[in-house]
Amino acid sequence: MRLVAANLVWGLLFSAVLFGGLGWPPIFLLSPSLALPTVGIFRLAALIQRNEFVALSDAFVAWRRLGGRALAVGTGLLICMLMFGTNVYLGLQRGDYLGLALATMATWGLAVTVVCSCVLWPLVADPRRETLPLTEIVRLGFLLVIAFPVRFARLAFLVAIVMLVSLPEYAGLVTVSVAFVALVAARYVLPAADRFAPPPPIADPETPPPDDGDVHFTSAMASARPR
Repeated sequence: MRLVAANLVWGLLFSAVLFGGLGWPPIFLLSPSLALPTVGIFRLAALIQRNEFVALSDAFVAWRRLGGRALAVGTGLLICMLMFGTNVYLGLQRGDYLGLALATMATWGLAVTVVCSCVLWPLVADPRRETLPLTEIVRLGFLLVIAFPVRFARLAFLVAIVMLVSLPEYAGLVTVSVAFVALVAARYVLPAADRFAPPPPIADPETPPPDDGDVHFTSAMASARPR
């Protein structure tokens, strides 16, 4: 139910951008803002995959804590998809061999973008990698795609099928489809990422800090070492 609620928030913003843009096209410029509810949904999915406590508030906390990197990733992926999609359309419109070659290369670029998006969102929302720089997370995502191309190509194909089937059933898209995709992506991506590049260790909050006697003893031993 928490995922459904987060998906509904995504669906409301998606509907506002879609139908508002149909009436006034400049509203489509707000499309990157969908990255905020998207990272919220993926945050809940990542917490579930990590077997951690999940509350709906975690999705909104992710807006604040991960909003900047989510907007950067979402904007970059959106630009790539628009660029490759436009090239596919223009290439097919030419109707010659050069246009066919352009459309073919753009189609491959679009496919790679979809695969990378399926890998990047779980990594961006992963609570174990929240302290890592965005550049390192993006680098890890590209390395995972290169290391496991078949695994993540299957994931992208499944995601594409779910989203295409959900488009005619608009109610499913705005209630459960994105949440289902996030759960599947987290299940695919995070275990592979942990094996490929383990996340930073988590500090144990139950470990008591050293008392003053231990600190002074350690300092004395360090000063007594031969130089």
